Amino acid sequence: MKLLELSFLFICLFPVSAEENLRLPDTRALALGGNGVTLSSFSNPALVQLSTDKVIHLEYFNRYALKELGSINGSFQYPNTYLSTGIHLASFGYERYRQNMGRIFLGKQLNTRWMMGVSFQYSWIQSELYEEIPARLSTDIGIVYIPFDKLLIGCVARDLPSVRISAKDLNLNELRTYAVQIGFNWEVLNNLLITSFAGVDENHRIQGGFGVEYEVWNCFQLRAGLQADPFLPSLGVGFSLHHWQLDAVALWHPVLGVNSGVGLSYSF
Repeated sequence: MKLLELSFLFICLFPVSAEENLRLPDTRALALGGNGVTLSSFSNPALVQLSTDKVIHLEYFNRYALKELGSINGSFQYPNTYLSTGIHLASFGYERYRQNMGRIFLGKQLNTRWMMGVSFQYSWIQSELYEEIPARLSTDIGIVYIPFDKLLIGCVARDLPSVRISAKDLNLNELRTYAVQIGFNWEVLNNLLITSFAGVDENHRIQGGFGVEYEVWNCFQLRAGLQADPFLPSLGVGFSLHHWQLDAVALWHPVLGVNSGVGLSYSF
């Protein structure tokens, strides 16, 4: 009975695709209006080129205090002068219904102002609802442009192209959606960042978000944001100590309540 109830919840709350569950931006980007296109290598592979250190990253995001609606992300990125690389693993759901993804992303500095990245994803669903495991291969292409030191512009086409490689006779929305997004980061002052993005997905749903980050001290950041469709205001904080960075976020859905997330990274 619980399986049927949770399956109904998944259909009602997450009708679009695994993009909503497996391709979440990191915790910092979620607090800043969900702008992964210029803030998170989870969303834009070109951003791996901006990292100066090797980074191990772990994330957990929970919807509405239901353990069955939790997303776990882990990544490792290795910057390199010639070709920066990284791996990203993600899982969403519970033991009877789980969406999974393995991802490899690459970034290259084209010149002093342009960077380009590409990633390859393998996504699959494990569920008692299906006799065969649905799976898909897809590609992301991302670009970053820095016209001057205080401004960064990013663009990404996610899950385009993509191809189903199993259970092709099943009409599953979870393995269909692609999205195109563009955004910017503007460092207005040395300790104040403004960021925003807009985009559209396969279902012609308009996406967008806006966020502000203020660095109170070198080790402490305050964040606030607003995301559209659905309307999600957010608050977040960040703490840094030596090579460690800890981030936390809370997002409020006007009807369903609070979403929360935490991220931990180590740079070396």
